[in-house]
Amino acid sequence: MDGQARRQQQQRRPRAPFSGWVELTADGRRRRGTALDLSAGGIALELGGELPAVGHPVTSEFALPGISIPLALDGRIVWADARARRLGVCFERVDPGLAELLENFVSGRL
Repeated sequence: MDGQARRQQQQRRPRAPFSGWVELTADGRRRRGTALDLSAGGIALELGGELPAVGHPVTSEFALPGISIPLALDGRIVWADARARRLGVCFERVDPGLAELLENFVSGRL
């Protein structure tokens, strides 16, 4: 699936506002950004400096409100806007338990 198709798929999923911190790791380099919104399948965030390229593999680490253990999810960059310093990550191979946790957060049940 190409990046545009993934972005369109992501946009169809329910999303929830989320403004917590995100540690994004790409090529062994960790950087802190701010989440903009979250779905069970991905996260959008603002990140200073040069953005990883679309298609680049990354790990996103963040904590949901009320949960003390951060989640670490592998994914790929599916869109990037260098001017606005924003990007979208599509999660890959999400454990079913984590997927349920994310779905509960997005739906407001958490």
